[in-house]
Amino acid sequence: MKKYFNHSNITRESVFTDLVCVSKLGQITPEKEMAIAESIGTVKKPVTEREHNQQKAFKGPLDGISNVTQGALFGTKETLDWHANKPSNENRASIVWIYAVKGSKGSITSWIDNRAAYNDLDEDMQNRCKDIQFTCGFKSGNYTVDEFFKDHHNEDLKWDLVQTNEAGQTGLYFPFNQILGGIPDDLFEYLKHHVLKDKYRYDHHWEDGDLVVSEQWLTIHKRHEFEHMDKRLMHRIAIS
Repeated sequence: MKKYFNHSNITRESVFTDLVCVSKLGQITPEKEMAIAESIGTVKKPVTEREHNQQKAFKGPLDGISNVTQGALFGTKETLDWHANKPSNENRASIVWIYAVKGSKGSITSWIDNRAAYNDLDEDMQNRCKDIQFTCGFKSGNYTVDEFFKDHHNEDLKWDLVQTNEAGQTGLYFPFNQILGGIPDDLFEYLKHHVLKDKYRYDHHWEDGDLVVSEQWLTIHKRHEFEHMDKRLMHRIAIS
């Protein structure tokens, strides 16, 4: 899953192939960040009035860059549990960029490789998973208690549990904290226990200047509790 890159070698294909791409950017300007991100894909920028208001609330330095810190996006110091980018939105971005601007040392974000987890299932379980679709939404407390996010369930949008991404990588699309319907309880609990095995997990111990770009179909991620969230600033970019 995780692979180290010079930032100039992070491409759309490498993100979808390696799933989690790590680089040492050092200190760069938001304009340079945006240029690199746009070389990977189309950066999600605000279009509607609601999106522009969100961007202002997130206090990012440029349209398309959100500040992740106290008082902005995901500003609580508590754990931001396992999730993927906007699974209840059919226009969800397939890639998320996270760049550590300052105050990141001592904080940890983890990723799970659901390609490897799927490949380790026996044939009968793989076949069972191929027949499953599910729906997603947000329920407070499932992965965050952040009051910015409102409870909802998009019952009209159904996803296949087994996905093949655009680089031909097949695995589980399983953002379990955001799944609100469609997976039988016994299968849900089995898969949750399975994907949480340590061998599928990568823990990134942040330092300022680090960049992690991750594919959002076959991975999920978790930010661990960090006491000094008020001093930690990350930039987040969603890339289609």
